[in-house]
Amino acid sequence: RFHLRDFSRTIALPAFAMDETPVTNAQFAKFIKASGYRPRHTRNFLKHWQNGTLPQGKEDHPVVYVSLEDARAYARWAGKRLPSEEEWQLAAQGTDGRIYPWGDQMLAGHCNSGETGGTTPVRAFPDGRSACGCYDMCGNVWEWTESERSDSRTRFCLIRGGSWFAAKGSNWYVDGGPRPVNEATKFLLMWPGLDRCATIGFRCAI
Repeated sequence: RFHLRDFSRTIALPAFAMDETPVTNAQFAKFIKASGYRPRHTRNFLKHWQNGTLPQGKEDHPVVYVSLEDARAYARWAGKRLPSEEEWQLAAQGTDGRIYPWGDQMLAGHCNSGETGGTTPVRAFPDGRSACGCYDMCGNVWEWTESERSDSRTRFCLIRGGSWFAAKGSNWYVDGGPRPVNEATKFLLMWPGLDRCATIGFRCAI
């Protein structure tokens, strides 16, 4: 049974495996070199890289500035796919209904809460691993899921986990910072150049 903040539902999931970490800059660089991938719309694609080269010292940080389509392309190349939001939640929450991957309370030193002002290596917080052994399912970067939908007015995708960044000083459409694992955010999809940002990455499933 999956408990989101405002409702719960019971579903049956077939067996699946989830990547231990979000896809890193180094892994994405290997994909580009092997596949020659270049998106049709390149606006903001890997904007944090320098002249197409991943930032030195951030090889093990999660790749960002990738659209949903970019993430799907990587997953296909790797022989995997993006997880459904239900799979993502089970891998993050386990079977005991915890609120954070490690338990029911936010704890210092268990995730990237923005102290460094940016992303951190994907294995930087071993104490924050989920019961399934996954790193970074709270904080560091939001993660795309295979949940693209349309309500006939807007096209959107559900992203999970929260990120290191929390906007201050006003009311914002999206609550920032690390988020509970039973919380999803509806990300409005406009076009890849605008969908790519500094706080969304992804991991794969199979």
